[in-house]
Amino acid sequence: MKYKFRDLKADEIECRISTVKNNGLSLLLYKDARCDMKILDETVGAENWQRDHKELKGNIYCGISIYDDSRWITKWDCGSESYTEKEKGEASDSFKRAGFNWGIGRELYTAPFIWIPSAKCTIKDSGRKDNFGKIIYTSTDKFEVSNIEIKDKKIIALKILNRSTGIICFDWQYNSDDIVAIKDELVTDVQAKNIYKSLVNRLETNEKVVEYLMNKYNIENTSKLMKSQYAEIVREFKQ
Repeated sequence: MKYKFRDLKADEIECRISTVKNNGLSLLLYKDARCDMKILDETVGAENWQRDHKELKGNIYCGISIYDDSRWITKWDCGSESYTEKEKGEASDSFKRAGFNWGIGRELYTAPFIWIPSAKCTIKDSGRKDNFGKIIYTSTDKFEVSNIEIKDKKIIALKILNRSTGIICFDWQYNSDDIVAIKDELVTDVQAKNIYKSLVNRLETNEKVVEYLMNKYNIENTSKLMKSQYAEIVREFKQ
């Protein structure tokens, strides 16, 4: 394959609030489907790639095919359904996951755990409580990646701007004490069991574990975690 996909630029990466607590919130980095389309167009040419969707056992898969050396090469992946528009969300997610398989944005798997303390964001009491009577906190702040440095498909520096306050709320550089990436592969059975036990201890019930995993990673059990996600949870526990 003669094509090599470039690293993502700061303005191509979006930030999504993952969890909100009274003392701060965590963020996840992601790319949208338009980003994959743009990078495919500029790298292989708009006429040299195509996408296809199919349903298998109730799941929507997407295949991205690239024309290279007189043949089409296809990589497939399965999407997770959206909480709002099921079919559209699942199709879009499968397309982005297929893009990851080609290497588009794979560096996002190496992102550090992003924790924004309450002093650098606005945390509000939502006025609601969960099933255990605990206050549910929320935030309407908007965040963006203001700077990112990537080396060998690994993030080595990251700055995030809180657009709502105008301040840099996260400024990180890689050092040898950090836990980083983590091949893009599933956790081992032992890791899946260990993290499940830890989550049950933290969240009290299996139902809450499933809710946590679905909200955070769109998966239904710990055996579906990637090793980078496993490390993120470990870092979150330490935080």
